[in-house]
Amino acid sequence: MLLGLSWGEWASITTIIVFMAGMVSLLFKYIVFGPFQDDIKDLNKNFKTLNDNLREIRISIAELDKRVDKHDRRLDRHHERIKDLHDKIWKGGNY
Repeated sequence: MLLGLSWGEWASITTIIVFMAGMVSLLFKYIVFGPFQDDIKDLNKNFKTLNDNLREIRISIAELDKRVDKHDRRLDRHHERIKDLHDKIWKGGNY
């Protein structure tokens, strides 16, 4: 006996409490959170699509950086050639 109740009565009380907690849990799962399940699935799908798009954008940016570097080097070479031609013209040098 504990607090004036036998062990069988305590077992019954515990069973009732566990059963009620399970019922409340099921109510929350299906009635309260049920309508949001589809929205949550759509949100997860949208996050996945967004992550895929960001990955593609990062790859595109890396490729564009390579192209910009290549064009920058070409521009530097053209600048040097123009500068050499300018110097030859002003100094009366040969082409």
